[in-house]
Amino acid sequence: MNQNMAALVKGATMVGGSFVLLVAIVSGLFHIPQHREKPPGPPAGGVAGSSAPAPVTPPQASAPGAPAQQGSAPGAAGAPSAAAAQQPQTPPRKATDFTFPQARFEQVLAQNADAPVDASLANSGKPSAGVAACASCHGAQGVPAAGTPFPILAGAPPAYVAKQLLDYRDGTRQHPIMTGIAKGLDDKDIAAVARYYGSLPAPAIKPPAANAQDRGQRLHGFGDNGLALAACANCHGANGEGEAPMLPRLAAQPEAYIAGQLDAFRNGQRANDDLGTMRDIAKRLSAEDTAALAKYYAGMRSQ
Repeated sequence: MNQNMAALVKGATMVGGSFVLLVAIVSGLFHIPQHREKPPGPPAGGVAGSSAPAPVTPPQASAPGAPAQQGSAPGAAGAPSAAAAQQPQTPPRKATDFTFPQARFEQVLAQNADAPVDASLANSGKPSAGVAACASCHGAQGVPAAGTPFPILAGAPPAYVAKQLLDYRDGTRQHPIMTGIAKGLDDKDIAAVARYYGSLPAPAIKPPAANAQDRGQRLHGFGDNGLALAACANCHGANGEGEAPMLPRLAAQPEAYIAGQLDAFRNGQRANDDLGTMRDIAKRLSAEDTAALAKYYAGMRSQ
């Protein structure tokens, strides 16, 4: 019994010793040494080869007029250099930067906005410049005689009339009579005559009866998909009355005038349409289509 107990004690002692040894080995493998503070470095100007940082040398003051040294003094970080200060600064944006400039005809009308309505040029012309009275072709009240090739001006938007006269004057729109007349007019004359005709009442329109066989009426109201033609009414109004300020009246205009203008757009004699819209349309119209449209619009005249 005593021998068994002694053997048991001896075995336990050996196991315990082995366990302690194992714990010691494991602890040695994973042991992390304690953090120790780094000893203070030598005083400023210490021994060469030490780990202490080198002293910072303060910047030297520049002589008057000399270029600035790199590395500004403390407190001057980010300060602009003399060259940068002399660079022109970009001015701030203004609301007018995002507006379109006035067109020439708008400028002409705006510069003469206070001028009273004056019928003298329309009724008497400008003899000193060889300009005949407008009424001699366009009628006493802006309505020409039936059968003539001159357009109705009564009730036309002043912006439209002013633009056409300026285009005649600079050659964008050509005409054997109107080009010479427009060259004899100054900006004040153009504004005056444009406002005068805009102040007159437009003649009444006589809408035609519906007729599915009328080619002109169909082109006006529906266009022609096969020719890639939109309805004329889309721009010139349901009854051809025009859309101010730049889309002119077609209703009741003389047949010869409508046909002549479509021909002028087609052959490039008239090229003052924005983006070439009317030139493209006129090129798609046959001679028969042109005649049908001219007859249709002329038939809207009420007198």
